[in-house]
Amino acid sequence: MNADQWNLLSNLVHCYDEHSGFPLAERFIAAQNALPLKYRFKCSSVSEFFRCLLSDGQLIYEKNSDFLSLCSHDRSTLIRTTVEHTACVISSLIVRQYQLLNHSCFLETSEILFGSGAIMGTKLILNRLDSDMIFVKVALSILAFSTINYTVYKNTIPVNLTNVKIILRIQNMYIELAWRYLLYKYGHTQAVLRFSNLIRWIFSLNLAAVEADKYREFSALVHYVIEKTEQTLVIDS
Repeated sequence: MNADQWNLLSNLVHCYDEHSGFPLAERFIAAQNALPLKYRFKCSSVSEFFRCLLSDGQLIYEKNSDFLSLCSHDRSTLIRTTVEHTACVISSLIVRQYQLLNHSCFLETSEILFGSGAIMGTKLILNRLDSDMIFVKVALSILAFSTINYTVYKNTIPVNLTNVKIILRIQNMYIELAWRYLLYKYGHTQAVLRFSNLIRWIFSLNLAAVEADKYREFSALVHYVIEKTEQTLVIDS
């Protein structure tokens, strides 16, 4: 890795660390634990927790200079096609860190809001999530520039990017950064295994998004995050 790649890696990690979601999760858990057992992790409080968690996730776009260098149309298009994936990653990291799925009430409420299929998908994501958080944070940035779109059939006309070559160049730059970081830290064999697992992880992520999209609560959360992010990064820029 050269000096520019080290700087890029440092900036990406710092960008995520500005919004780790951990303080929010700690306040949420403390507030729930202060309630009588029968009032903990109700739908309204869990839904609001995810809304706050995901709406602050716009920082992974807002603090990324490569994203800000794009035209407003392409920013809007990327936000609308990648938020489902980045939102799932952010929420999964918090769920793993605080072992929220081990709380039976939180688990039951999450299944009501997002469906049992999506929660099973989340567990699969957690099982395949790499233990190296630096690699995960770079993967999150790769997803933010992804041109993929998960398979959900909607009555909307697809919107094309105006300059897909620039976006693919940025995505490839992050992919190369992830690969070089893995080579540097783990050697070739482990780099291949971890990168292969990343691909499987993305498929699991896609599956969870497809399952969650069947539920109104998830769609409403995604729409809210998209609108809030666009107001900050597209309209006001």
